[in-house]
Amino acid sequence: MLDSSNDLLETVKQAAYEAGALLREGYSLKGRIAFEQKGASDFVSYYDTAAENIIIDCINSAFPDIAFLGEESGLTPTDSDYTVIIDPLDGTSNFLHGVPHFSVSIAVTKGDELIIGVVYHPLLDEMLWASLGTGVFLNDTPLTTTEPRPLNEMLISTCLPYHAKGDCSTALNQLAGLMPQVAGIRSPGSAALEIAYTSLGRFDAFWSQGAKLDFWDIAAGIVIAREAGYTVTDLTGEPNPAQWNSLLAAHPERHGQLLACLASC
Repeated sequence: MLDSSNDLLETVKQAAYEAGALLREGYSLKGRIAFEQKGASDFVSYYDTAAENIIIDCINSAFPDIAFLGEESGLTPTDSDYTVIIDPLDGTSNFLHGVPHFSVSIAVTKGDELIIGVVYHPLLDEMLWASLGTGVFLNDTPLTTTEPRPLNEMLISTCLPYHAKGDCSTALNQLAGLMPQVAGIRSPGSAALEIAYTSLGRFDAFWSQGAKLDFWDIAAGIVIAREAGYTVTDLTGEPNPAQWNSLLAAHPERHGQLLACLASC
C-alpha cells in the first residue's frame, strides 16, 4: 500500500540517480556499445534494458504493489491506482553515437492523472523534478516561471520523424511555417529533457506532431512543464494526454499564439 506520495517521489528520484549512474558508465564506451534495432530509427541496447530493470527494482522494493509501464518491459499491471511510467534512456541514438544529450525519464500517474515527473541528465548531474501542486525543482533549487519572450526571440525545440517514423510532411510544413518567425528551432533528440527544459527557459517552447512520441517519452516532462507554469496540450488544445497525438508546451501568454501559427502551417 502506498502511504506517502512524498515517499514515492523520493524513491523515484533515487531510482533515476541509480539508472543514471549506469548510463554514465555506458557512455564512457562511446561507439562500442552493442545494440539491436526495434524498428525504424528505434534502437535498444543493454543499457536501456538494464537501466529500466534498476528503476523497477528500486521502486518495487519500496512499493511492491505498484504498477509499471516501461518502454522496454511494457505494462506490468496490478490493482494499484498508481502506475510508474519509465523511459530509462530517452535519447538512445544520441547515447549510442556519443552525443552527450540523453536522460532518464520517470513519471507516475494516479488513476488517469499525472502526479510526479522526474527527468535526470546523468552527464550534467541535473535532475528536474516535480509533483502535482508543489512546483518544479532543479536538484534542490525551486524554479519560478520565466517571463515570456516575444515570438521573434523564442528558441523552440521539436522532435523530427526520421526514417519515416512519423509524418514527415507535417513536420516539414510546421518547420517551414515557424522558421521565419522565431529565433531558432532545435531537435536535440531527448523529448523528455527538452520538454523539461522549458522550466529552465533553455527552450521557450516544445512542440511535436510529425514525430511519433509515446507516453513514456513525454509524461515526466509534462508534469515538470506544467508545474513550472507552462501550458501543455495537444495541437487542438486538448489537455488530457491520453487523447494526444501531438504536443505543445509553452508559456501561457504564448501558447495560443503558437497554436495559431502551427494550425496555419
